[in-house]
Amino acid sequence: MIEMNQMTVLSRFAFALMLAFATALLAPPPAMAEDNYLSAAPDIPLAAQLNENVDEVLVFDKPQGRIIQMSATYNSWFSKPAAVKQFYRSNLPNLGWQEVTSKADDHLTFQRESEMLQISFTAETVVFNLTPTP
Repeated sequence: MIEMNQMTVLSRFAFALMLAFATALLAPPPAMAEDNYLSAAPDIPLAAQLNENVDEVLVFDKPQGRIIQMSATYNSWFSKPAAVKQFYRSNLPNLGWQEVTSKADDHLTFQRESEMLQISFTAETVVFNLTPTP
């Protein structure tokens, strides 16, 4: 009698395990997060904690290069400038940007080829200034 109960438990466990495995195989893959980039500078990523202010974009094309100013606001009250700074410090070098050393805590500066990107941080807004290098 004990052997029969053990067999029933093992059978149910094996069935549950096979069912879980089959469900995992047949389930669609999770949706990948979509990469977001700034509208006026599609080669600069937008951190997930930010919403771009698309109505506040200034763009000038000059023979020396482009001049673009964009801004974004934090998408929740608990988003922290430190996390956004870390996002740009981690991701922009992968896109060819090199961080220029700065002693200021309220902005980051990056350079790539003939362009300079300065990202300024306040409690509510992040401002992106893209200019030709001097």
